This record gives sequence, structure tokens and C-alpha cells, in this order.
Amino acid sequence: MLRRIFSVIFLVGLLFAFPCQAAPIANVRVTTIAGMRFVSLKDVAAAYGLTLRVPFGKKVYLQGKWNSWTFEVDSRQASFNGTAIWLHAPMMKYRGKWMITQNDAKSIVDPLMRPYAYLSGRGYRVVVLDPGHGGTDTGARGRRGVEEKRVVLDVAMRARVHLANAGFKVYLTRETDRFIELDERAIKAARWGADAFVSIHLNSAPNSAPKGLETYVLTDVGYPSTSSSARSRGEKTSYAGNRFEHSNTALGYYMQKALLEKVKGEDRGLRRARFLVLRNAPCPGALLECGFLSNPAEEKLMLDAKHREAIALAVSKGVIDYFNAVKKARVAAP
Repeated sequence: MLRRIFSVIFLVGLLFAFPCQAAPIANVRVTTIAGMRFVSLKDVAAAYGLTLRVPFGKKVYLQGKWNSWTFEVDSRQASFNGTAIWLHAPMMKYRGKWMITQNDAKSIVDPLMRPYAYLSGRGYRVVVLDPGHGGTDTGARGRRGVEEKRVVLDVAMRARVHLANAGFKVYLTRETDRFIELDERAIKAARWGADAFVSIHLNSAPNSAPKGLETYVLTDVGYPSTSSSARSRGEKTSYAGNRFEHSNTALGYYMQKALLEKVKGEDRGLRRARFLVLRNAPCPGALLECGFLSNPAEEKLMLDAKHREAIALAVSKGVIDYFNAVKKARVAAP
């Protein structure tokens, strides 16, 4: 009887955490502009019970009791509950209304507002951590000689301990300094029955100025990746990883949020790319860029075991938060 009471309390809590009274985003009116389908932010706000604010400036705000969005004018940059999110296409003004693409409303906004609607069919027991590069492929290399392949392996091995202690089954695509083909990494994840795939990397840039933290998930079909011009033509190919576009968004958000909390670097946002390991992922997948080796200050941090441990804690927290969201979705599913 006591267990039943606690179960009822838990389910009621889910209803408050994930309010279901909002109209589905699929019912929001669509406007076609130059062959692309858009929805107004006013209608999006109404669908979720949010308040639309457009103060003088270059930002549009959607705010509610539990969640908030910020969209930048004529830009792909947005934020959800304080974490930077990159859209597939810029927000734009049309006939006096601020608009985003229907695709961004469906594959980015809705999965973050209503993760329970998409995660109930996902698993939450097996995670595959993929330390990037290895062997003859050193990855990025800083001026001090810090090599990406060595740092990310150390981070992955530390994260494995935390995740295993939390009760999850954890596999690493490599446990030593050896080269592994990109295709083989996804094949291993499929063989091990991965419920989440997280590839761990360090960044590099042509100059020393860029710094901060990025998380990537697979670009949606027909849209340009974040690093490409918003005006460029998007690739029409649908990859295996595109089957998980809504779950990818949720996983990527939890990973980026955890990186910011534990590592406390500059927020460069949840981004989109067609990296091979994301294209071939047999489950929801994300690729983390945990700092720039081309930045002297961030390269120095990678020599500090405490900093590498902070990254490992972020990796484990992001995975655990995602798996917890899956568990809640499965409980709440009809």
C-alpha cells in the first residue's frame, strides 16, 4: 500500500513537471515563406502556455513558470533555460510576426519542452563513451604539446567509473592509445546495444582566441550544419542517426547543460553537424567539444587532473540526467 501511495505521488509530480495541457506543436498554424514552412512565436508561446515578450532590442522572449526561451533577431542563436541552443534556420520577422521554421519548432523546441513525449521508447541502461582519435591520429595538439587523444581517453575512463558506480553498463570504444576507424565506433555501439552514444573531443581553431564548450548532435535532413552559412543548401541525405532527432536534441541539451555546470566554460551552445560518428549512431548520440587546445589557457587546464575530473563528472551527469528523463517518460507513458 505504501509503495502504491508513493507511485501515485510520483506520477502526480510528473504531471506538474511535464504539463500536458498545452496544445501539440503539430496544431500550430503554418505559414509558407519562399518554400519554407514557418510558425509564429506567438502561436508557439500559446501552445505551451508561455508569455511572449518583445522588448526594444534584438531578442524575443518566451517565458513561463518552469521554462524560458530567448531568440535572437535574424539569427540562429537561441537559448533554453539559460543554455545556448542553435536553430537550423534564423528567426525572422514576417508581416509583423516573429517566426521560426516548423522544423525547429518540432525537432528542437518541442523535445525540450516535452521530453516525455519522445523518450518513452528509449532505453536507459547502456552507454557507450567514445574517446576521440587515438594511435596515429592524435587529434588536436596545443602549443604545450597536449594531445587531444590522451586527454579524452583519460576523461572517458574517469567518466566510466562514475557511470558504473551509478549502476549503468558502460563501454569504451577504445581503452588504450590505438587507432579506431570512425565506422567501427558506431558498429561497436550497435553490438553493445547502446542506449546513448557520447563521443568526447577537444576543439581547435586557427587562432588562439576561441574558447569554451560545445555539444553537437546530428543536423536535420535538408538543413545546413551550424558551421555552415544559414543560407547554404542543406544536405538531403537521411542517415541512421536522423531516426533519433528528437532524442538527440534532449541528450545534447543535457550534455551541454552538465558541461556548463561542472566545467564552467564559455557556453558555445548545442550545435548541429554531420560528423560520421553521429550519422552512423545506432541510438541517440552527442559529440562533446570540451575546450580548445588552441587556446593557451584552456590547454593549460587540460594538464590539471582536477579539470579533467570535472569534465568526466560533466559527462557522467549529462548521461545520468538524460537516462533519468527517459525513466520518467517511461513511467508517464500511457
